[in-house]
Amino acid sequence: AADARIDAALEPGGALRTPLDAGDAQTLAAAKAYVDQRATLVWDQTTSRYTNQSIVAMLASHADGLAYGVQIPKGSATACTKTGANTGIATPTPGVIGTPAIDNYTLRGPFFTLEVNGGVEVDGTPYVTAVQGDGRFARDGSNGDVWILTPNLYWLFDTSSTDYVQLTISDTALAGLSPQPKALLPGGGRRPYMLYAKYALSIVGGVARSVSGRPIANRNVSHNSLITQCKAASTGYAGKSYADDWYVKTMFLLKYATKNSQSMFAGVTSWNIQTQITVAESGTTRVIIATSTANNIPIGSSLMLGSNAAKQDRSAGTAFDVFDGLRVTRKESYDASNTAIYVNAAAAFNTTVGTYLSTAPWNTGACDAVVGDGSPTNRTNGREPFTVQGIELGLGMNEIVGDVILKSDGSTGWQIYTNPDSKNESTAVTANYLATGKYSPSGASDAGFYPLYPDSAGGFLVGAGTGASQSTGLCDQVWSNGTAVTGEREWRSLGGLWDGGNAGLWFVGGNGGLTDASWYIGSRLSAVGRAS
Repeated sequence: AADARIDAALEPGGALRTPLDAGDAQTLAAAKAYVDQRATLVWDQTTSRYTNQSIVAMLASHADGLAYGVQIPKGSATACTKTGANTGIATPTPGVIGTPAIDNYTLRGPFFTLEVNGGVEVDGTPYVTAVQGDGRFARDGSNGDVWILTPNLYWLFDTSSTDYVQLTISDTALAGLSPQPKALLPGGGRRPYMLYAKYALSIVGGVARSVSGRPIANRNVSHNSLITQCKAASTGYAGKSYADDWYVKTMFLLKYATKNSQSMFAGVTSWNIQTQITVAESGTTRVIIATSTANNIPIGSSLMLGSNAAKQDRSAGTAFDVFDGLRVTRKESYDASNTAIYVNAAAAFNTTVGTYLSTAPWNTGACDAVVGDGSPTNRTNGREPFTVQGIELGLGMNEIVGDVILKSDGSTGWQIYTNPDSKNESTAVTANYLATGKYSPSGASDAGFYPLYPDSAGGFLVGAGTGASQSTGLCDQVWSNGTAVTGEREWRSLGGLWDGGNAGLWFVGGNGGLTDASWYIGSRLSAVGRAS
């Protein structure tokens, strides 16, 4: 699978050559180490795919059989303790464009990733059509969807201690460890490897995609719409799974040893700007606004413009009827007090003084040039998305977890139901869903709660306990309807662009119905929805 592009990433002595285009150094080095030195991926000319047997052999050749753990305090403390083989491994230093992350986990068996093109069969079996660096791979969708390939892991989640939760993973079936969530295919066989969507969901030509450089799918995305949009009942695909969510949370806890995800990666969570056009233009592809505001709009971010002369919610039609979700390509000074912001418009438009320009969730691919975990220029300013293990997150919208439903009978609270097999995805809880016996925090009335520590709801990692804050416990807010309310709710993760310190990996928006959709709600494609 290696080609000249991978070789170009390395000096003759084996050191990484810098700088390298497209932020590929770390992944290409991993490809070099795994593909060239460890095993050979086998290309099947008849299927135009790499054989799954050779991918499994590649992963097995570098499996280290070690148990990597972390102790997570059940109280208000946020710092965790690395245990087992994880002890002593330095916490990664995240990167920005031009400065690669320093990550000593990259080549360790359970943490290995490859960026690939591929997909999933109707029965849930994954396949790979290209590996980054092989001359076939593309991020723009021209060679299929983009995934992060990882080993199928084993794990232990032990809550028996009164003081801490013990989380342990391995690439090997060690004593006491169980297969990770969604590890087993519907027939009971083990999935050969895992594919996680690199990008948030976009809809291209009516098809759900994980590709770079696209506006995210929003406004019409809800728990129930994902069933049709991702063709969950008739294919191996689905909306975001709790197994996708599990992987990011697990990797973050093990690598960074903190419950406070926003202390490392804020995401687009403090970027709620609505500002008026200051200079009108006709037939343009730019907007002119006050420089004081323009300074807070990063290149690469996304905007919407409406014909509204009064500030409105971004759901209103006149808040985005000029353009919606266009990407900022450059900025230049217009005069002493104004700045022109150019966007990637396919057609020219007109602007009117006094109408409102608003920030929007970022397009996919903003972190493509980031090497390893990190953000384009600043991971904690609240204005930029981030990557963990190659997965781009925190674009400024909630991501619905499609195989989870919250349900309340009006007396016992909001119980978490999960669906093992996406083929059975439904617009309401059915007999195919599992009642986990775990509940999202709630009280007498609609309110936000701050859980203290993680718990497992049938493999879905959720917050437990209450009484924390934005800087203690899990640090992220769970919003719930009152316990006496009856009905079913969708599970929205990560947080929107105005949620600030309430957002993060453990955030939950749990007060929206299963058909609720809006400009700040999206999801992502999943290749791991089908399972037994």
